[in-house]
Amino acid sequence: MSSKLSLHSLVVFYFVASQESITSAAEKLCLTQPTITYHIRSLEKNIGIQLLDIRRQKVILTDAGKGLFKYVSQIYQHMVSAEKYLESLKESSLRVGISTTFSSTIVRAAAAFEKLYPHVKLIIRNSSSFEIADDVSNSQVDLGIVVGVDYGNRHLKNIELSSREKLVLVTSPSSALSQKEKIRPVDLCGYPMVLGPETSATRRILLSRLRLGGCHMPAPIIVEVNNLEWGMNLIKNGKGMSVFHDRDVEKDIVDGQLIALVLNDNIWVGATALLRENSPEHPMANNFISLVKDAFINHN
Repeated sequence: MSSKLSLHSLVVFYFVASQESITSAAEKLCLTQPTITYHIRSLEKNIGIQLLDIRRQKVILTDAGKGLFKYVSQIYQHMVSAEKYLESLKESSLRVGISTTFSSTIVRAAAAFEKLYPHVKLIIRNSSSFEIADDVSNSQVDLGIVVGVDYGNRHLKNIELSSREKLVLVTSPSSALSQKEKIRPVDLCGYPMVLGPETSATRRILLSRLRLGGCHMPAPIIVEVNNLEWGMNLIKNGKGMSVFHDRDVEKDIVDGQLIALVLNDNIWVGATALLRENSPEHPMANNFISLVKDAFINHN
């Protein structure tokens, strides 16, 4: 339905009428005085009625202007209430996608977040890094915490959380590999593995390291898991080897339930927060990011 009324011009009229000054309205709206005057004149021209009488820089409402001001005041207050409502929706929940690789590290940050912001519902999705990157890009989550690799998506903004996180190859004490002091990538050729899905960044990093080390045969991945606990239990029960974030396995290594395989070169990765580029940022996102950074720093 066409209308002679422009919402933008009505808002300008509201500020001019309430401030009784074009200068004050221009300051409030961060517009120039000629722009304010243009909107008022356009509004009057469209409706064919004079709304303001400007004498010596003083704004006086005509009878028509006074009547319109009552309606416009209600419109403006409804706009303010609508904006507050939408902001409250954004603040009432925060959707975070977390890479399985760092899931246990984020638990500490999530607990601190819930304590600091009890009014915000924290919704966490645990998945592989590339799936989380897609979820951020498609607005399925507000924020992603992933392994720091190139996701090839120009719509994503990266914030570094940690530049140096260690990945550890582990196996069962009953494995023949557990008896070797040092392991070369080529020694792992043909050895069964328990890894994440193809969208797992740590899986891609490990397989790339093996290929660079001379292991060119396809890796026999006996189980694909997207759950930290399941994968760890399979390894403890002698079902092959896998790669984990060092802090997830340090206790089990000390207790003798897992054996760390010592490679010639350790595997280091970064941790990254992903946000949508050129999209409104969730007001709670930076607060969660700060807590995650603390979780990584305090461990190191």
